[in-house]
Amino acid sequence: MPRFVAWGVVWPGLLLAASLLLASCGSDNQTNQSRQPLRLTLRFDPGYVDEPYNVTLTADGGIRPYRFSLEGNLPKGLSYSSGRISGTPQEKGTFELTVSVEDANLSSRTQKVTLSIGETPPPRLDQVFPLAEVTDPFPYLFRVRDREARGFHAQIALKDLKAALDSFKADSGVLYVLRYDEEKGVVDIDAAFTGPRKDFEVFRFTATPLPEKKVRPEASFRETRVAFYDKNSKLAGNAQPIERLSTQGRYKYSDLEALARNWGRRLAQAPANNPTPAPAAPAESQAATTPASAPQSPAQPTQPEQAPPPQPEQAQPTQPEQAQPPQPGQAPPPQPEQAQASQPEPTQPTPPSTQPGPTPTQGQPAPTPPAPKLEGDLNGDGVVDQKDLDLLRSSYAWASVNAGQAPNPRSGIPGSGTSSDSGEGGR
Repeated sequence: MPRFVAWGVVWPGLLLAASLLLASCGSDNQTNQSRQPLRLTLRFDPGYVDEPYNVTLTADGGIRPYRFSLEGNLPKGLSYSSGRISGTPQEKGTFELTVSVEDANLSSRTQKVTLSIGETPPPRLDQVFPLAEVTDPFPYLFRVRDREARGFHAQIALKDLKAALDSFKADSGVLYVLRYDEEKGVVDIDAAFTGPRKDFEVFRFTATPLPEKKVRPEASFRETRVAFYDKNSKLAGNAQPIERLSTQGRYKYSDLEALARNWGRRLAQAPANNPTPAPAAPAESQAATTPASAPQSPAQPTQPEQAPPPQPEQAQPTQPEQAQPPQPGQAPPPQPEQAQASQPEPTQPTPPSTQPGPTPTQGQPAPTPPAPKLEGDLNGDGVVDQKDLDLLRSSYAWASVNAGQAPNPRSGIPGSGTSSDSGEGGR
């Protein structure tokens, strides 16, 4: 019996000790957690003008929740709210900021940080070709990466290579003017996109090594030059346009850009109605003449109703008998005649004066309606389409180097695939 009693006394004691041990461990963990110092963990990546920027202020240690504050001038386009900086910066430079954080235990930390906003880098050209030596034809791909672009100038030097432009294929959203000088081994291309684009294949063609040549494409395409236009149609990264000689052709890159900007657009029905003001104008003239003729109709019937009875008795018989010999002597009879003549004369000349009056005024607005014009509509048919692009390409009058064949305006590629260094890049 005593043995059982002893165990009965010990067992509850063990349970009590275990519970006290667990409680003490928990309090130690909480104490250890509260003893972790509060600190700011900030990382501000560089930003770029006209590109969205976001950064979230972070901290660790202490006791949550945290409360952040920010002091200093942010660049235009950025704003701060609830521990987050966001927006699209509109100015470049370095901006000194002070960040503070406070935890639930009223502990606080402060740190100075620099936010850098730079000029937007240009899109990246990605050329795809075999990396090993080749002796057979291979595809060459031209891609735009990383950032949006609206177009570019490119000059691709083909060292020990020949381009097969009959295999040239471009994206449907790319409008281009192309030249290939086979003697110099240079492909010149100006391209404009119908909208801002990035991370896509612009064009491709097949390149063939010259006879008995082993070519490493990486070395062949190393001298490729490109100047991108950013999403705002400005030369990106302070790039300089690739100059085109102005000895031939009326081509301008601004015309190609206008084509791409308005591609597929059509003028409203306003220009079709512009020639129709002519019928509207006579309607106005009729409306203008009808009120003028209305007073004439009552004036004329009143005159024949009142004037004819007294006129045949006094004016008509007296005029042939006394008006011929004694015209200077009879002053009173001519007065009623003048009164009658004065009445029809002002009423009759008024209609002719009103009729020619509206016609010049109606003729003046006729030249003004033709003012609406769609930019890029080079042939004036009211729509920007392939016909305008063909017209622009044909104005880029490339002269042939070898066979003397003329450019093919339908394909946009010189008919023989060979052309000279002529044309104008009108930037």
